[in-house]
Amino acid sequence: VVPILATASFDGKVLIWEYCHDDDDDEDDIMQEKHHHDNSSTNSNNEQSTSSYFEPIAQLEGHDNEIKDLAWNTTGSLLASCGRDKTIWIWECFLPGTIGGVDSNNNMNEDDGEAFECLAVLQGHDGDVKSIAFGPSHNQWGEGEEILVSASYDNTIKVWAEEAGDWDCDMTLGE
Repeated sequence: VVPILATASFDGKVLIWEYCHDDDDDEDDIMQEKHHHDNSSTNSNNEQSTSSYFEPIAQLEGHDNEIKDLAWNTTGSLLASCGRDKTIWIWECFLPGTIGGVDSNNNMNEDDGEAFECLAVLQGHDGDVKSIAFGPSHNQWGEGEEILVSASYDNTIKVWAEEAGDWDCDMTLGE
């Protein structure tokens, strides 16, 4: 499973990053790295030069304004985003290692489509949505195993559940 990172921005976009780890087999680079280690500190290990970094692989657009929070569900198959536009977006993930991803039994090819698809845009808060989190449904809400909870500057907390493929607000706490 490849580590994935999601970041939110002020321009209403979510950027998805994939962790990359390259082994550098070029002998000149190995010698330069060894020379650097020898000059900066004593290094008794003959390690190969490696580099690790995150590379952007997808950009999710839809929010009209700043995104305040992001939340992955427990399987990594759903990503939720919320923001100043008073909405919550739920994205389905088709990345390797996730349910429905390219490593699953559906044999999806990465070239066949996008890695993310918007499943729902949830509306119902009267203020900026400042926080979201997935949690277990305990068979109390909807058909799914998970619910989504959102908190807003309108002083409410909403519980969202999936029923027949649609996400709806099942409970509102607060004013």
